Amino acid sequence: MKKLTAIAVLLLMVPSLASAQNTDHRDPGQGYLFFGVGAGIIPGGNTYMPWGVEYVYPVDIRVQQLGLGGEAFLHKGLGAGGEVSHASWAGNNAAWIGSGDFSYHFRRHAPRGGVDPFVLGGVSIVSATEAGTGRASPAGNFGVGADVWLAKHAALRFECRDVVGANSWSFSHVVSFRVGVTFR
Repeated sequence: MKKLTAIAVLLLMVPSLASAQNTDHRDPGQGYLFFGVGAGIIPGGNTYMPWGVEYVYPVDIRVQQLGLGGEAFLHKGLGAGGEVSHASWAGNNAAWIGSGDFSYHFRRHAPRGGVDPFVLGGVSIVSATEAGTGRASPAGNFGVGADVWLAKHAALRFECRDVVGANSWSFSHVVSFRVGVTFR
């Protein structure tokens, strides 16, 4: 009789064990699209000659960037991802940029109307397309941003990123301010 009672109690406990499981399945990653504008700091500078006086200025503010990326969450807010973008500046100069990054999202599970700030950094490959060089140069990148979740699976993305040390791109820094959308 004790054995039958123990089996009955265990069978009655099974539904309560099942309800204790987490039914809120968290998305393992997210993707994003962006458009960016920014400035590039040029090692040699550009020459400008107002009234016959030569002036060298080190910033080209005409950098435009368009790209997409994604990231998978490894543990809590820590993520690993990649992106590809196309940047252009000063006439017909352009480059493809590929990046692999680690990121940390401080509020990864932010609800609708919530803000998820993040930081990121990683390595980049910059392949300049100007003058037919087509050579790729290694670079690094780092940035900060925030996703503003407007719906359960869609957010506005705001980000500032700096690509550092792209020699074939003729820049030592390219700082871009990005606006885009994130999907999870």
